Amino acid sequence: MLTRSNFKRRSSLYALAVIAALLFIPSLGLADTGVGPPRVSLVQTGATIEDVTIKTYGVTKPVIVQRYLSLHAGSQLTQRALNQDFSNLQRLGRFIARVTIDSGAQPASVRLHWIVMNRWLRPTEHPFYGDQPLSAAIQGVGFIVTGKPIDKHGTNFSTYTQFSQRVNLLRVLFTAPLTVDPQTGRANSLIVDAFGGRGVFRASEPEAVSVFSWTAGQEALFLSQRTSGTQIEGGMRVVHSTDELPSNIVAPSIYSTYQAPARATQLIAAISHGCTTPATQWYPPFCGFQYRFTASDAIGGLGATSTYRSMIADVARYFAIGSSTLVFHGNMARTGGVIPDSFLTCATARAYPKSFCGTDSEVAVAEFRLNDAKQRPLEFALFTESAASRVRQSENANATPYFNWHPDTGVAVMYHIVRVDVSYGKGGGRIFLELKGQSY
Repeated sequence: MLTRSNFKRRSSLYALAVIAALLFIPSLGLADTGVGPPRVSLVQTGATIEDVTIKTYGVTKPVIVQRYLSLHAGSQLTQRALNQDFSNLQRLGRFIARVTIDSGAQPASVRLHWIVMNRWLRPTEHPFYGDQPLSAAIQGVGFIVTGKPIDKHGTNFSTYTQFSQRVNLLRVLFTAPLTVDPQTGRANSLIVDAFGGRGVFRASEPEAVSVFSWTAGQEALFLSQRTSGTQIEGGMRVVHSTDELPSNIVAPSIYSTYQAPARATQLIAAISHGCTTPATQWYPPFCGFQYRFTASDAIGGLGATSTYRSMIADVARYFAIGSSTLVFHGNMARTGGVIPDSFLTCATARAYPKSFCGTDSEVAVAEFRLNDAKQRPLEFALFTESAASRVRQSENANATPYFNWHPDTGVAVMYHIVRVDVSYGKGGGRIFLELKGQSY
């Protein structure tokens, strides 16, 4: 139960965090995504491109930017081609881009001048709809740090962090861009990474304790991206995990990582579709539907302790109501086989300090964002949600084989990219802080 003194103490801490974020984040220009491509006039349409110049800033090079451009010297300028190149840079290269069209030295000719930036530091986006695999499927606040390219293809090292009250994660990645097709807006990459993190499962029986787990592993992924926002992933992962204390969940479907560390060799596949606009424009007509589906199969081998399967679906749907937006968000996770208790799937409701973890979980959210289409610095939203979990074949009362739902209702206050949720549920109230781009 959240007492008045605890609420004031937490409110003060979160207020300080919000003030710090508002002072720090704008100075980095993290919300700057550039402007759209200029309008090609009737006179310029069909003109021969005399020259294309590229000026770069940050961690990129002109030779890398050229890979994403279909318009070169000698090409015919059209609005569609210019829009495609602009989308290639933004969606595939993750660049901030601007372009100007100047008259050429010859009649019916033009010159294109690109100004392209790739920031070395930026916040992580939503764990399901942006920046995969440069993001974590957990809530919280984190940052991506990208190193300078080491070759003309854009190969680089990067890292990201994700911190919350429930999970902390660090990942170091080596990304090798394989192919870029600027005509169709497709790019393929190979990613090899290592990761480590700490999670917490708050057990309630036989006593209320926080059970910490530590996970580390490596993976290799093939990533295929489209400028439409669709992304396909596939690869292999090796994970090692252990628990500090027993979870006290007894079920034939659970492997205790307190008794012995868990090792898993997983084949993974995912498909996602995210809106191509920044999170500040996640409303119709710019954004209508986002989703991500992930499947994993722990196939055994390489010292694996158990085999299991998991499937996760996450969907968000946006409806315009005047200048406001009604959002429906849902998440569903299912597993099969014998799953380590350090790999439990968890559902989160913002009014509760603990996640609800088990072999399966579900979340349902409805949110009404007031006048968000007017793009005001200060915005408000009303939401109601519920989260539930269950443990297959469970044998104890505190982790039942049936879904137990935990609803809450609250109000959100958003200032630029910072979001603060004040929510109330069965156990009282709570304040939750996140970045707006890490929401649905």
